[in-house]
Amino acid sequence: MCLGMRPRPVSLLLTSRRFQRHPNFVLLTFDVSRRNHSIAQSTIQTKSKYWADTERILATLTPEELRHAASRAEAHQPIENSAVRTLLRSVSRIGGHALGSDSRKFNMFSQLKSSIVYHGFPVIYMTLNPGEKFSPLALSYAGVPIDMSSFEPQLFELSRRSKILLQNPLAVVTYFHNTVRTILATIVKGGLFGEVKHHFGVIEYQGRGTPHIHMLVRPPVDGIAC
Repeated sequence: MCLGMRPRPVSLLLTSRRFQRHPNFVLLTFDVSRRNHSIAQSTIQTKSKYWADTERILATLTPEELRHAASRAEAHQPIENSAVRTLLRSVSRIGGHALGSDSRKFNMFSQLKSSIVYHGFPVIYMTLNPGEKFSPLALSYAGVPIDMSSFEPQLFELSRRSKILLQNPLAVVTYFHNTVRTILATIVKGGLFGEVKHHFGVIEYQGRGTPHIHMLVRPPVDGIAC
């Protein structure tokens, strides 16, 4: 990748089964995307009256001091260097948008608390865990030529289905997102719980690497279908 060139969205995962099945390509793609996002969001924000102090800090901090502060932060120890602490207070728009970061999780937790204050306590707590290894739709996303209208599960052993999906992580993610979106549109927002005021969900990954979502739903208390 040349310096100064803006990376284009990676579409190879959607167009080439060979790239989908590569054991490291998905992780590499996510890493490049996350780095690109972090670079685009990296800014140092400080008020004009602190510009001189910020300039002095940037000019005097040494690589050794930054590495020492990073090692203490990695070990969950307080950073003793006051210059580093001051600089960290000026750095923003990075961790809060980085997927999986502690800052991102803290921001989501703040959003959840704000939604409870605004909409009231959630009434329904639900977990959606689509069983991709039991679904012919997931196999279809993985490129298996099957007729879903006349699918015979016994023709595909469970071990064979699991192996196919392990080789196609994008098919698992696509199946998960489409299934969750359909449930949200047809069940959660479709009237089963009444008129939904608000819903909030967080996606997690299980030990076997497949996603599931925990969701809080807030319908009007007197509007829940019995």
